[in-house]
Amino acid sequence: MIKAKNKTKKLSFKLIKYEVVNLTSNIFVLIFGVIFPIGMALLAANVFVQGVEGEARAAAHTGIFIALSFGIPLATMLMGHAANYANELELGTVQRFKLFGFSDKTMLFAKMIAQILFLMMSFVLYTFVLFLTTDVVIPSAGAAFIFLAFFLIFSIALFLLGHAIASLCGQFGKTFGIVMGVYFFISIFGGSMGINPSMFPDGMRHVSMAFPVYYLNTYFNSFWAGGSFENWVWFLVTSFAFAVVSAGLYLIAMFLTKKGKIKQDAKPAYWD
Repeated sequence: MIKAKNKTKKLSFKLIKYEVVNLTSNIFVLIFGVIFPIGMALLAANVFVQGVEGEARAAAHTGIFIALSFGIPLATMLMGHAANYANELELGTVQRFKLFGFSDKTMLFAKMIAQILFLMMSFVLYTFVLFLTTDVVIPSAGAAFIFLAFFLIFSIALFLLGHAIASLCGQFGKTFGIVMGVYFFISIFGGSMGINPSMFPDGMRHVSMAFPVYYLNTYFNSFWAGGSFENWVWFLVTSFAFAVVSAGLYLIAMFLTKKGKIKQDAKPAYWD
């Protein structure tokens, strides 16, 4: 008797397209990942900088652009992905994809590519609107490269962190509650809510200094226009630490899932 082989399916355009549609169907991702950063940046630029002119106005608008841009990956790569993936685990979508030959690695890469594509489109729109309506300074080539490189690395770290949280929880409710808390914690202490971390009281400011975005929001403004960037060391150290923690949690979650230590019981497709 010939046994049917369950061939492992590879990454495909159709799978990536499905993930893009799946991501954009989440209204919270569209609101917090596209509308909210643009709206908050325009509000801050027109209200908090009211009456300021010249170079000071341009510097303030540049600082707002840098700070609020990180709200995009926080909403998409962290909150959006974690919520979507936890919902798929709970409804059995991930398990059904595995039955049809899609491995965890293939699904992970498809989701990451879809997230990065959406992230790029959101960031381009955010940049276009801010440069068109405010006095954001055009960055030097070096500053633009470093900013975009960090933006991408930080976004991938958030993606892995969100994936780990969803995998460890296995349920939408628990996952959403945790990632919302992480989202607001990093947004507030990282300066993505419109308040520069350097203005915090000492206790809050010391907590903010554990995040790499603190050093971008506090010191990157002058480097943006071709000047110097202070605290390179701590910026690199905190960036590396954040990436290691996110990747470590992801590896732990994958190990525990593979060993069957995490219960991810899917509910039926139709349940009351």
